[in-house]
Amino acid sequence: MYFRKTGFITLFITTLISPNTFAQKPVTTIPFTVVNNAIVLRVKINDNPKPLMMLFDTGADGMALSKAAAADIGLKVDKVQNTSVVGGNMKIELSAGNKFQFENGFEYPNQSIALFNDMGKGLDGIVGNNITRYYITRVDLNKCEITLYPPDNYTYEPGGTVVPVTIPQGVFIIPGNVEVTPGKAYAGDFVFDTGASYNLICFRPFVRKNKLLVSGFVPDFTASTVSMGMSSPTFNGNSVSFSFANTQPVKNMPVTLMAGGGQNENWNPGFDGSIGMGIISRYNFTINRPKNEIYLVPNHTYGYPMSFALGGLLFAFNLKSELEVTGFYQLGNNNQAALNTGTKIISINNINSAELVKDAAKIAALKQLPASSPVKIDYLEGNVKQTITLNR
Repeated sequence: MYFRKTGFITLFITTLISPNTFAQKPVTTIPFTVVNNAIVLRVKINDNPKPLMMLFDTGADGMALSKAAAADIGLKVDKVQNTSVVGGNMKIELSAGNKFQFENGFEYPNQSIALFNDMGKGLDGIVGNNITRYYITRVDLNKCEITLYPPDNYTYEPGGTVVPVTIPQGVFIIPGNVEVTPGKAYAGDFVFDTGASYNLICFRPFVRKNKLLVSGFVPDFTASTVSMGMSSPTFNGNSVSFSFANTQPVKNMPVTLMAGGGQNENWNPGFDGSIGMGIISRYNFTINRPKNEIYLVPNHTYGYPMSFALGGLLFAFNLKSELEVTGFYQLGNNNQAALNTGTKIISINNINSAELVKDAAKIAALKQLPASSPVKIDYLEGNVKQTITLNR
């Protein structure tokens, strides 16, 4: 998710940064839950007792709420302004001077909040990059914790990779190279976006400039991406490889290419796409704005197979090694209505999920079944095993 900072009231803090030392004592550690591969925080605003479920979204430069959630807590509107979201631009309402209180009691005052009709994902709002402006921010997906450190006296844990970033519009931009078809690699600048569920999306201007949809790319399915209520059509399939900064190339990785239509034909975000949680969730990461870098350490999911599409459904392994449904797509066979997002999968064609998480070749074999082949899926409904057969 992305929205450009256009008038957010910001509490600026000037701090002398010392080079590459270690913060022994954190400011606070904030717990989170992972819902459909998204980092979700429990937040109260302005001492209202109602807890709100908010996405931690590094693809956004500020805080946002749905209008419904804002009405529930009596949030006042101060002004209206234009902002940019994925796929286009829109007018938003803005509320200034608000206090956030996280689940552990840590308070974050004087925050502006953008109001949108729909936040998506069944959440009340988002917590953007505001916190990272003032604290070294370490996200541990093994422990489901965000730990904040003072912006000086910090060094990284061993075993990771430093990724340089630029921050031209309040979001973190990483240079990368995507090879959609063999022998055709394209350099671009991509947002580090924990608010996005996909692996990598290439925005419409980048797709159009490099003619990616007419380069021999064969999509597995068509769908749409929705940001703050704005929908853009997409083509989804596998890239040959993707690499960014100092990381190893990821081979045969799912990629989303934004198609034309509506506002996105004239949309100019200033960067070429975004890296989503399909890749990011494989790491514990530290955002270090004073040094303009993000530090990535592979976590226990690093070797898991990538998300995949089969039988009209999208599947991915969560942090507990469980295979679950993460969405659906249009194939014209109505399979997309078969299972709900979040459904836990026991097996596919009698190959249990414990085998699939260890062997990407077995997933590849399932994807290569002939069209219209039956695909038997055993899944849990409550705690009861159920079976459904779909068409490949």
